[in-house]
Amino acid sequence: MEDRQFKFRESDFKLVRKLVYGRTGIDLNENKQEMVYSRLSRRIRALGMRSFTQYLAFLESANGDQEAGDFVNSMTTNLTRFFRESHHFDYLRNDVLKHRVEQARQKQRDKKIRIWSAGCSSGMEPYTIAMTVAATLPARENWDVQILATDIDTNMLDTGKSGKYRSRDCEGIPAPLMKRFVINDGDHIQMVDSLKQMIRFKYLNFMDEWPVKSKFDVIFCRNVMIYFDKKTQERLVGKFVELLQPHGVLFVGHAEAIVANFSNLRNVGRSSFKVDRRLQECG
Repeated sequence: MEDRQFKFRESDFKLVRKLVYGRTGIDLNENKQEMVYSRLSRRIRALGMRSFTQYLAFLESANGDQEAGDFVNSMTTNLTRFFRESHHFDYLRNDVLKHRVEQARQKQRDKKIRIWSAGCSSGMEPYTIAMTVAATLPARENWDVQILATDIDTNMLDTGKSGKYRSRDCEGIPAPLMKRFVINDGDHIQMVDSLKQMIRFKYLNFMDEWPVKSKFDVIFCRNVMIYFDKKTQERLVGKFVELLQPHGVLFVGHAEAIVANFSNLRNVGRSSFKVDRRLQECG
């Protein structure tokens, strides 16, 4: 475009695509050129550079690691809100948590819950999970609940750790949960400490080794895999399945239909899948 401050060639975009894919596994579409220009132009200005050529050369240089974090943060999209796709939290409450409560009451299972919010963005998803858990489990103090929240964007992780959001961000939170779990000071809201204590925010790049050893009852990975190519999507889902308990549940985004191709996952609702080891054995 003629009014651009910096020249942005097709070869620049191709190199950005290569760097993004190599560092994050995200496969940028051709229609993302304007987004790339807009976001990286800010980094070029912030660094006092004169061109995309200079910026990209810096990224690939021996000193480029110091910019890698801001580069990745610029290229990741963080669209989220509290109780987004609320049917997932209905299933978590009514089918997963209440069933676990009954099992614990009958001494069939221990009082331990492990949930992973993979691609947690600014933290609204893990806090929604925490509110759902805290409002559902009886005698919360008798349960061992841990929610792992991971993301590649360090700025978003900082927001999640703070538990502080704009007041207008809380529109999706039901009134009873707002009253119980949210402190509203006018312009901002703050998650109560009891929710923060349930969540561990950690940096994780899906392309790196996963320092995750425990099995999970539930994994949320919603509207994340749409940014990866099919091969990467299949690898990620396979790893998620390995980390789920027998009959564990995987929640994905509504457009991530590739999950339905896995023979050991049974559809139990809209973009909701349960591990079925019997299907795996039969396959």
